[in-house]
Amino acid sequence: MAATNAGASVESASADEAAAKTAQKRYEGLLMVRNKAIKEKGVCYWTHLEPLLVHNTETGLPKAVKLRCSLCDAVFSSSNPSRTASQHLKRGTCPNFNSAAKPICLSPPCPNAQ
Repeated sequence: MAATNAGASVESASADEAAAKTAQKRYEGLLMVRNKAIKEKGVCYWTHLEPLLVHNTETGLPKAVKLRCSLCDAVFSSSNPSRTASQHLKRGTCPNFNSAAKPICLSPPCPNAQ
């Protein structure tokens, strides 16, 4: 019985480490995309959404990646950043987005000067 419990705990630790590695890679990927978008004037919602690495309180290992709105501190799933941005920022759900200066890409187009 003890051998079975030891085997189960090794498998559990291995699964936790694999999940931690996956979360860490996702976090690093989102940071890279965010930094590139900000630096190269890419998709402008990244200036307001910051990736967060959430750790397991028991093991201290990374367990998930979330996105935090820097304007209101709301936290969201990182599974689809584009959808998060459109729902939270563009549709007016963020209470502080309208009072902040809107990035050029979210402003309505200027009428053509003739």
